[in-house]
Amino acid sequence: MENDNLGIKDLAKLADVSIGTVDRVLNNRSGVAPATREKVLQLIKDTGYKKNLMASRLKLAKNNIIKFAVLSPIPRNEHSYWNLPLQGIKRAIKELNIMGVSAKYFFFNQLNHQTFREQIDIIFQEEFSALITVPFFEYESNTLLKKAKEKNIPIVFLDTERELLFSSNFIRQNSINAGLVAGRLLHGVVGNEGTYVIVNILNDRGKQINNLQRESGFRDYFKNLPNNEKINHFTINHPLEDEFDLLPELKKLAKQSKALGIFVTNARSFLLPNILKENNINDYHLIGFDLNNKNIDLLKSGEIDFLISQKPQYQGYAAVKGLYKFLTEDDKSKLNIDIPVEIVVKENVNYYIQSETV
Repeated sequence: MENDNLGIKDLAKLADVSIGTVDRVLNNRSGVAPATREKVLQLIKDTGYKKNLMASRLKLAKNNIIKFAVLSPIPRNEHSYWNLPLQGIKRAIKELNIMGVSAKYFFFNQLNHQTFREQIDIIFQEEFSALITVPFFEYESNTLLKKAKEKNIPIVFLDTERELLFSSNFIRQNSINAGLVAGRLLHGVVGNEGTYVIVNILNDRGKQINNLQRESGFRDYFKNLPNNEKINHFTINHPLEDEFDLLPELKKLAKQSKALGIFVTNARSFLLPNILKENNINDYHLIGFDLNNKNIDLLKSGEIDFLISQKPQYQGYAAVKGLYKFLTEDDKSKLNIDIPVEIVVKENVNYYIQSETV
């Protein structure tokens, strides 16, 4: 028997429990005996009760109780990749502000795991409805998940997926697939006779997880080629805080090779063209990630051949909207999103710029 007019008070009366108990069952919160929970759930099923979502959202807005914690790497400058997901997060928070949604921002040094741990401790001194962050540090991410699980706080990780001790939500691009695509694109323009150089960023525990995964995918592409043993690969691991410079070996390779294929596994591709010019290295092809302003300018000028977009603004925006849907509707369907590997060249870059800003 379905009754569209049935309210939470009616459910409580029929189940002979308090309104608070029904509310905890509806929102999947703890503090309800298993037998009572089963009784209420069965009653919901039998009566066809449907939660009044608009009333629920208005109540949340009135009480201003949806508050997000955002734990992000520190954007180093205006061209930093980490400005982009923050733009998406702020846009979504602004759209939901009328519904009582707010956010507080915390920042860590992506090269120092200790700063991430310190921010976790600060965050859990306050009350938050949900958390958005990145899983750069495995141990600290597991610590974060454990604390959040104890407090029943949902988390969405952006940018990268990695194996963790607890079931987790990720809005990210498959980094291994992105590396495979990068390999295919560079091989198409450089060929078997060229030399391939992979440029990674290092943090205090080595290569960042997404850089490591992208390099793995890139190398996997070449492993499956015939005569792959004749294709030369070299890796440069670049500490983010240091000024990037060409290694003497790279200068030597450039003189010996017909062409260089350079794969930058992060958003700092813009560092390379000027350095290559200064060293009279002109026969190269370059691929990297993401549409920061410097990368866009160099893509348009032809000094970067390809950029892979992982839609960072959309990742941040989708994380907020997905968590809001979960908090107000108990709908988990938007908490995990696989961002496609999208190839940006100078001919289509204006489309991507516009799609990220509308």
